[in-house]
Amino acid sequence: MTEGPLSDEAGKAPANRTDKGPNRDSFLQRVLVVAVIASLFFLAWHLRHTVIIAFGAVVVAALLLAATDATRRFLPLGHRWSLAVATGVIILVIGAILWVGWPDIRSQSSGLLQQLPQAVNTLEQRLGIQIAGSGGRLGGTLEGVFGRILRDLATLVQTAAAAVTGFVLVTIAGLYLAAEPGVYRTGLTLLVPPAQHDRAGKALDRTGRALKLWLIGQLISMLFVGVLVGLGAWAIGLPSPLALALFAFLTEFVPMIGPFVGAVPGLLLALSQDWGTLVWAAGLYLAVQQIESNLISPLIQREMVKVPPALFLLSAVAMGALFGVPGIILAGPLTVTVFVLVRTLYVEEALGEPLGQEKGNR
Repeated sequence: MTEGPLSDEAGKAPANRTDKGPNRDSFLQRVLVVAVIASLFFLAWHLRHTVIIAFGAVVVAALLLAATDATRRFLPLGHRWSLAVATGVIILVIGAILWVGWPDIRSQSSGLLQQLPQAVNTLEQRLGIQIAGSGGRLGGTLEGVFGRILRDLATLVQTAAAAVTGFVLVTIAGLYLAAEPGVYRTGLTLLVPPAQHDRAGKALDRTGRALKLWLIGQLISMLFVGVLVGLGAWAIGLPSPLALALFAFLTEFVPMIGPFVGAVPGLLLALSQDWGTLVWAAGLYLAVQQIESNLISPLIQREMVKVPPALFLLSAVAMGALFGVPGIILAGPLTVTVFVLVRTLYVEEALGEPLGQEKGNR
């Protein structure tokens, strides 16, 4: 009788020790996972400029893959040959444009850079403010808002060699990504547990398609805005219409903020002439953006993922604070990428919400 309880307690003791073992191991595994994730975030923060270059390569690869897909529709070629043909066509088109228009682009761009300081001085005299310094109240406000961007732009201009090197690096990396996209897709899916491979592959496929469609649509909008701004600036008599068109074309790549930045040089040049020209210039930029927003974009976005405009704006502000001008430039494609990943992996898969699928996500 006395041995029964003792034997029971003896029998329970090993069981209790066995229960504590897995719990302790599970706790240690969780701590290790949290430590690894924190280390990765710490490393990503210190290598954030490398991360932005890597994402720039992804954007280049998406553009090349879109051109490759278009080439394969017309030519019975494999992936690599189609990529080579598409890349060659892009180089030839850009080279032809520069060969024909480079003298005018260079002269008008130089003229625009020389005329803008005079236009700013005219604005200061007419409105009684100080934009370049901090003497006037409005001038100090503008300096606070745009100071970081202007400093980054000045840094980019002063370090043109580094900018060219970064562009070449992004382009080469993008070519490697576009040459073998399946290899990198498989590599990314292997970073998650085997049970999640299909889910990760589905998310990557959706993201890649949405990013390609968004870039194509954005390039169409950029071309439309650049052509109309150039023709309109020439019609109302603004100086350097080709340079203004090129500037509007490039800044249109940044959603929400880009159209306002693209209109600044033209409005400053118009103000340096007379109030009537300023009214015409303001009407030109307003009309171009209204046509693009209400006619061109709706036609294009029928095949694209629909991202709320506020996300583009907040993303541009956040990316500008973290990465400067390169972050602002890549804020649009990054927003699309994160938006689709969150929808696919979290909202649809984790939460089980049956969201409607845009054509860009299928």
